[in-house]
Amino acid sequence: MRKLILIIAGVSLIASCKQGSNENKKAGTKDAVLPYLQGTWVMTDYINELKATGSPLQSSGKLTGIVSMTINKDVAQNDTLPVPGSLNNHEGTTFNIFLLQGTNEHQLKTDLADNSTGNYYEIGYDAGKDTSAVLIEYNKDHKEVGKHYFSKVTGPQTDDSEPYGLQYMVNKILLAGTYNATDDAGKTSTIEFTEDGLVKGVEGHKTYYIFTDFLGEGDGYKIDELCFDEQTKDQKPYIFQIRKDTVRLYQAKENAERTKLEQGSLKYTLIKK
Repeated sequence: MRKLILIIAGVSLIASCKQGSNENKKAGTKDAVLPYLQGTWVMTDYINELKATGSPLQSSGKLTGIVSMTINKDVAQNDTLPVPGSLNNHEGTTFNIFLLQGTNEHQLKTDLADNSTGNYYEIGYDAGKDTSAVLIEYNKDHKEVGKHYFSKVTGPQTDDSEPYGLQYMVNKILLAGTYNATDDAGKTSTIEFTEDGLVKGVEGHKTYYIFTDFLGEGDGYKIDELCFDEQTKDQKPYIFQIRKDTVRLYQAKENAERTKLEQGSLKYTLIKK
């Protein structure tokens, strides 16, 4: 009987040690990886394309799969961390990060997968000049087939701000700054666009919104467009073109059949200071 008690005690001790080891491993992995992933992230390929083209429409082909995500380590429950994000820049989604080591000590497992191919993803980081979040893609044979890099969103925010996300980054890249402006009557002024979606100096408007989602649009409405005070009684749309430090705002006109948005006359020429 004494021998049996000793055996049971030994098994219990081994199980306890194993559980403690797993808990330590989980805590170690969490502490080693999650601090690098904290924040809001936007697809780097899209950012680079937007910088090169100055056009959301021309850059929109990059917006496939997870295009932005927000990681907040403080909302983790047990070994699971929910991550809200944007899928194809068209719909919201959520996937989970598991606080379990992935293929190496710099990666964590997730439940993000492509059901059509059987490919799945782990998440990690690249601590280069600027730390990047990385979704590492594996095929069903567990071979790495791609890496998808994300850049961290940073910048000022106020109570009226556009929240951190893809839209904030688009503002930052395309329009944020102060401009010398000339309108179609030859009147000059100063116009300021902030990274968080606010505007000063344009006919009393307070906010601006750059359209980036073209998936649900008919071909006639696929054009680079922004709107001041969108979804208010004072909203006013413009078609825009960006060439280096110059932004041109054109009248946005809908045709009689309401099947197409057409570029009208030039209303503002803005030159960045």
